[in-house]
Amino acid sequence: MLSRIIAALPTDIGIPIITVAVSAALGIILGTLAAFFRGWLDEVIMRLTDMFMAFPQMIMSLAIAATLGPSLVNVTFSLIVVWWPPYVRLVRGGVLAVAAEDYVSISKALNSSFFYIVRKDAIPNVLPSVLVYATTDVGTALLTLSTLGFLNVGIPPTAPELGMMVSNVTYNLYLYPYQVIIPAVLVAVIVAGFSFLGEGIRESLDVKLRPHIVFRSKPVRDYESARAQESGHAPSKVD
Repeated sequence: MLSRIIAALPTDIGIPIITVAVSAALGIILGTLAAFFRGWLDEVIMRLTDMFMAFPQMIMSLAIAATLGPSLVNVTFSLIVVWWPPYVRLVRGGVLAVAAEDYVSISKALNSSFFYIVRKDAIPNVLPSVLVYATTDVGTALLTLSTLGFLNVGIPPTAPELGMMVSNVTYNLYLYPYQVIIPAVLVAVIVAGFSFLGEGIRESLDVKLRPHIVFRSKPVRDYESARAQESGHAPSKVD
């Protein structure tokens, strides 16, 4: 059982990370284009985003994975197809806020290129929000992947996966409950770990949430020591 868990971890962590990374990249590209060019391009991108967000992620991933057949590549594709729309909305809102700033207007007045404005002004301002959301979202993708594995949809029967491990031993739940509990608890621990990691990144990037630390020079012990240091005489002994 330990060997199966060790073999399953690269799949259960790697696929969600790939899903979130590709979805975030698509969201940054499409959200930036929609925010900067507006007009018909914005309408097409946002209506397409709304169409995908109208369906529950789990149901749509389940339908796509069942249609494509059992394969880790197909499972990853089924997750990416439904995972990018929230990133488009997040990036578009952030870029719209940045585009209204004066320094962006100055860059446009100086005939700066679109790629220069995006690289220097837009991306650095929206990237922290995307990073925090993506870190937490890895846990959600892992839960979806484990659910697909539990339902035996998309995951090949020979591939080690935590959700499939739970599904394969449910008939032993009353005789050997640890076979079900250990993989399930491990999924919960990994999801909680990514959630805590995302919260930590958010606190580290948000200045308002940082603890107030005041740095000061070495304090003088008392008034007589301060006067003695100024006059060049040795300070008197103070109890």
